[in-house]
Amino acid sequence: MNFLQATILGVVQGITEWLPISSDGHLVLAQRLMDLQVTVAFDIFLHFGSLLVIIVFFRQQLAEMIKSFFHRPNTWPSEQTKWWIYLLISTVVTGTIGLLFYSRIESYRTISFAASGFLVTSAFVLSSRWGKESRSFNYWIAVLLGLVQGLAVLPGVSRSGLVLSTALLLGLNKKQAFEYTFILAIPAIAASFILGVRDLAWEPIYLWGLFVTIIVGFASLALLKKILNQNKFYWFFIYTLILGIILKI
Repeated sequence: MNFLQATILGVVQGITEWLPISSDGHLVLAQRLMDLQVTVAFDIFLHFGSLLVIIVFFRQQLAEMIKSFFHRPNTWPSEQTKWWIYLLISTVVTGTIGLLFYSRIESYRTISFAASGFLVTSAFVLSSRWGKESRSFNYWIAVLLGLVQGLAVLPGVSRSGLVLSTALLLGLNKKQAFEYTFILAIPAIAASFILGVRDLAWEPIYLWGLFVTIIVGFASLALLKKILNQNKFYWFFIYTLILGIILKI
């Protein structure tokens, strides 16, 4: 892997990890176009960069959550406590699905599979257009969001696209849907890092890929928040629809 290839893969990871267009699907495409087999170690570095982006971007929310964890409420469960419970439920559901698919993930990393995944992403993202802010968070929503996040182990299926679209369709407000979608990604990304850490090795070029992922990822996450607040989120479906159709032909 050379400097240019590491830069391209870092940019792809930084943009597609957060925008609802599937990072795994685009990494599969990028690898095929460059005739490059990305090592597990480099993939771990890229995902570690994404993890750092979330922690920095949501540092205030995370600090408040940690503070609430040690607070003893007068009534149980408090709203802050429920937030932790929801995250736990979603994570358990996602983890169960991830463990079922983990040993076969590499066999799904094909162009054909990615094409189908892009089409699935399109359907979910388009559905968010009809979401109305009409519901409070509950345990069943946590289960459903954990389920759709679990499906994102498949290439072309966007984790952010499915979780954020489902949250909006179920009636959560934009702020709540946005924050939950990406804070929920922390245990998922951390788990993939832990599962792959035994294969961890490093080259100096990996640090450059990590750096590019962090800078581009932070910018793309801020862009997504702006697009969501402007009610234009569902327009991403056009891109993944066209890409999925082209890859199917």
